[in-house]
Amino acid sequence: MMNNKITVKPDIAYLEDLLVDVANGSYKIPEFQREFIWKSNQMIQLFDSILRGYPIGSLLFWKAEGVYDTDNEIGPYIINKKTDDFKYILDGFQRISTLFGVLINPKNFDDEKNPKKMSDFLIYFDIEENNFIKTKKNLAVELYKIYDNRELFTYLREMDKSPISENDKNIYIDRLRNLHDTLHKYKVPYVEIKGSDINSAVDIFERVNSAGTRISKDYILSALSYVKSNTNFKLIDSINIFLNTLEQYNFEDLKRDTVLDCISNAKGKIYFDVKNEEELLTEDLESFTNAAYVHITKAVDFLYKKLLVIDIRFLPYPSQLVFISEYFRLNPAPTSEQIQSLENWFWVTTYSNYFTLYSLSQQRTAYKCFRDFIDGKNPNGIYKVNSDMYFNTAKYPDKLNFTGVRPKALQLFYLRSIVGSNDIEEREGIKEFFIYSKKDRKPSNIILRLSSEFEQNREKKQTSSFIETSQYDVLEKHFITHEMVDLYKQNRIDEFLVERENYLKSKEREFVEKLDIRYTE
Repeated sequence: MMNNKITVKPDIAYLEDLLVDVANGSYKIPEFQREFIWKSNQMIQLFDSILRGYPIGSLLFWKAEGVYDTDNEIGPYIINKKTDDFKYILDGFQRISTLFGVLINPKNFDDEKNPKKMSDFLIYFDIEENNFIKTKKNLAVELYKIYDNRELFTYLREMDKSPISENDKNIYIDRLRNLHDTLHKYKVPYVEIKGSDINSAVDIFERVNSAGTRISKDYILSALSYVKSNTNFKLIDSINIFLNTLEQYNFEDLKRDTVLDCISNAKGKIYFDVKNEEELLTEDLESFTNAAYVHITKAVDFLYKKLLVIDIRFLPYPSQLVFISEYFRLNPAPTSEQIQSLENWFWVTTYSNYFTLYSLSQQRTAYKCFRDFIDGKNPNGIYKVNSDMYFNTAKYPDKLNFTGVRPKALQLFYLRSIVGSNDIEEREGIKEFFIYSKKDRKPSNIILRLSSEFEQNREKKQTSSFIETSQYDVLEKHFITHEMVDLYKQNRIDEFLVERENYLKSKEREFVEKLDIRYTE
């Protein structure tokens, strides 16, 4: 229940006043806040919106009843000024860090800045093009020099002496002054919460945020755990570090909530039954979080090496990773036969649309069935509502992409054909080669090449060279027969594509029907 003493006040501040308050320590970053993650293009887009007069979203500040540890770094600068009258930044940290880091003159923080981060917050205004850029060029000036009155005056005086034509000079000066005035007079909406605890603050955030943005579950849990525990363990930072370790598998973009679902399982809470993040709060949050990382890594390694999910984009369902992580938690050293059964479970759940078929109650039953499979009490881990139930594939995909399970399934099947029983390299990637037009993403028009394979055969960079000079056993792995090669050499491309589509379908059908799944074209 929300605290009755809570007050919520929407207001507006000039950007220049906001930055002065930040410099004076009036806004602080709670230790459980997210780290700064914005890229240059996001920072540039923010300033482009300001120049155009577009809204940049409302900020959310919190005047708390309690006191929490804070991080004093905003942008590349260290804010050492202390005041008893301050607010915590709950939402808008990325925007405030960008604005403060880019617009504040480094001379104001000579001894209070992080040199390694200075270049990250260096954005230029291209006077000729009237836009923002990341790389220095002629007639481009650092944004802080435009925002700072003295710096701008100095720059305009130098420009007045330059050999630029008077007409261009007047245009450029107008642009600089316009940007200077726009930045100083820009109004930023914000909402200030007074009172409440962290639970209520999070709830208010989700209700008042204009974009309808939800705080991710790990953010909430990290905030709650930091407040309630006596340790300095921060779940957000912990997950950030862990995701970096998955880069070797191209899984660094694994969804954070999927990681948290695995952590829920490690705690003994079935992930889809967790209604409130506080259910996971215990003194040993750090220990079972670290334990979960072990199982997740085993699951990712299995997906990568055994099933050729060589990029997070190929993963059909996040739930598959959660289930497989649970498998390795309960059976850390499976036999080769058990691994083969787990591979079969993956292919069946992928081609049968398994995780979209069932209601929540049926998902619980499916989960119990999988747990029985881990314990050796179920032969395959596949739940069926009744014994005569048949699974069907979705229809054959019109395009290869990463937006649907069916196209991902076909691409994984393709990779299986290429790799066979060979070992897969770390950080492997995929390169697409088009037989006809790059605008046509039909499966028959695309040849998938492993990055390592391509690097070893650079002379076959061109599609024509690859098709016309490769050995037939190599082409067969790419679903290209010698008859198709003849059609290609005769420039009968349409016939080539028809033959290849039929052949690809026939091979996939053969594989799917061995899984006891009906194939749908």
